[in-house]
Amino acid sequence: MTQDEHPRQADSHFNMLLPDGNENAHQLSVALNQVAHLLAYDADSSIHRPDGLSLASYRILFSLWTDGPMSPLQVTDKTGMKKSAISNLLKPLLAESLIVQVTAENDRRSKVLSLSEKGTTYIQKTATRQNALESEWFGTLTDIEQDLLESLLRKLLDSNRASKVRKNRSN
Repeated sequence: MTQDEHPRQADSHFNMLLPDGNENAHQLSVALNQVAHLLAYDADSSIHRPDGLSLASYRILFSLWTDGPMSPLQVTDKTGMKKSAISNLLKPLLAESLIVQVTAENDRRSKVLSLSEKGTTYIQKTATRQNALESEWFGTLTDIEQDLLESLLRKLLDSNRASKVRKNRSN
């Protein structure tokens, strides 16, 4: 059995190696990390890369679709990606005419991004496929388990540690 299949077996010596450690926290971290990476890989390889884009590009398009026009800085805040990543991802999205970039009316130095008609059509089609994949992944859980998992993850996201990391990441 591999670590991907059973992380608890792979870390069976945790307490011996780190007697004062918190094995439960470690196991939760490993499992959460594995699920996040597998889900991202699945979406990227089965949906986004075949379309010539990436999951990161999809996140930008999805944010513009759900929240409307915004500045690149707002996209950074919304997606949690770094400014440099957003900048690099915008180039192909602009080149493919999936988004448009205009000068902000109130500040000539600022830009505003929005979906083009082509981008709107693309994200509507792709979001349906993405959601079907998410539904397949989380369909393993009952509705109550899904609600509980979401609640627990939001609690982690609202923690002091998460706030501190978000603040440091934006600097």
